[in-house]
Amino acid sequence: MVYHFWTHVALAVGRLREAEEFYAQLFGMPVAFREIETPDGWRTLPDDVGWDSARAAGIEPQLSSLRRDGVAIALEAIEDEREGNRLSHIGMAIDAADLTDLRPRARNLGCGIVTDRDNLLVFDDPYGVRWEVSTTAELTSTGARTGRWVEIPA
Repeated sequence: MVYHFWTHVALAVGRLREAEEFYAQLFGMPVAFREIETPDGWRTLPDDVGWDSARAAGIEPQLSSLRRDGVAIALEAIEDEREGNRLSHIGMAIDAADLTDLRPRARNLGCGIVTDRDNLLVFDDPYGVRWEVSTTAELTSTGARTGRWVEIPA
């Protein structure tokens, strides 16, 4: 199996805006994009819409991606302030043929399949780690991939 690289590490955080500011300062990483989840899937906020503008429009971002030099941290908003592990999932890029081979192995080893699409397999391993394995080499916003952007009322 050919492993290209880790695409991102996702952390579950209670206060997204504060966590975004903290990790951006800590690692000197700018915000790559922010998203919200809607009934028909994830949508990306336009680049020029910051926290204050989003909140003024009644929108609370639920995901923030920070990126620098090929390293990405995805911050996912959660409702509780739970103690302990804050790892949401690990993203990894592999070849299409290797992804095809991974599907039955994950099932046979008792992994719980969460999402299975042509270029993406998301599963939970028996040790409680969620893996997001795709043929996509870079974590990009839903808006950039699919054109699904949040419409901000004027």
